[in-house]
Amino acid sequence: MLSQTGSKTPLERFRCFATSDVDEAREIVARHFCNHRLGRFSASDSFDACQNRVSGQHLSLNYLRYGADVAIEPGELSDFYLVQVPISGAADVRNGCRSMVSTPAVASILNPDRHTAMRWHAGCEQILLQIETGFLQEVAARMAGVSVGQVRFEPEFNLLSQEGAAWARRLRGILGAVEEGRAFQGTGILEQRHLEEALVGTLLEFQPNTVSPLLERQETGKSPAILKRAVKLIGERFADDISLLDISTHARTSPRNLQLQFRQEFGCSPLQYLQNVRLSYARHLLLSEGRGLPVAEVAYRSGHRHLGRFSVAYRERFGETPGATGRAQRFG
Repeated sequence: MLSQTGSKTPLERFRCFATSDVDEAREIVARHFCNHRLGRFSASDSFDACQNRVSGQHLSLNYLRYGADVAIEPGELSDFYLVQVPISGAADVRNGCRSMVSTPAVASILNPDRHTAMRWHAGCEQILLQIETGFLQEVAARMAGVSVGQVRFEPEFNLLSQEGAAWARRLRGILGAVEEGRAFQGTGILEQRHLEEALVGTLLEFQPNTVSPLLERQETGKSPAILKRAVKLIGERFADDISLLDISTHARTSPRNLQLQFRQEFGCSPLQYLQNVRLSYARHLLLSEGRGLPVAEVAYRSGHRHLGRFSVAYRERFGETPGATGRAQRFG
């Protein structure tokens, strides 16, 4: 968990505003995020809004409070994801069909294509990580090794889990580096990009999302060059009708040698590896576009030409039918 010490606010030297005027607060916050509704639940509590903000290349770090009990309704964010980490107080958050109570133990992740409405209770103070939609999708595609559709997260992020605590420590370390002038405005272009990629990459790894099935594939960082060439071809052309000979020819080796190397590295044949990639991509499609995408279309787009065999293989791999995955709406 992130914690605040003393009366000093995080990112204090990057102050944007401090005001007791609701309209002024709404207008300035809207410039940095998006148009939204902001209203007070009671005129008797103290409205004491404050925002600190520092921008990087593709994301921004923010400290935000309103002091009073307020309702916030931005609707769909569209252009950015927003990770909200309370450092005090609590907020009721609804993103799409998912509702949650966010506290210093539980962060929230707002998916940009889902309607958002919130209530920040009096005393709620949060660190907000704003991530450009295109940048997150770019990082996700590079990590997965294939093009990806809509990326959608489980909105409730447990900061007390091992993975959540590790990510929170990383965020806390970046905040400290920013305040000491060693990150964001004090960082070179390449170093800043690496920092942003690492923060987004670990979020994709730790927090369940629609790309998670694609990230479970084994890595080939230390594999021989022929394996790297084979895996690259499979990642680029898994939806096509490719054969073992196609793969071995591209990898510049014999089918038998390629079989042996795949068995040694991955414990499966090249065609089994290809099938695993196809099934993982099918699950990604179902998680991200499920209700609006027919199972037959999912099968075709993931390289399966026989619907019945696809359904059987999918159920064996994931323990449920493709239709059940599509209907579940796991990520709002």
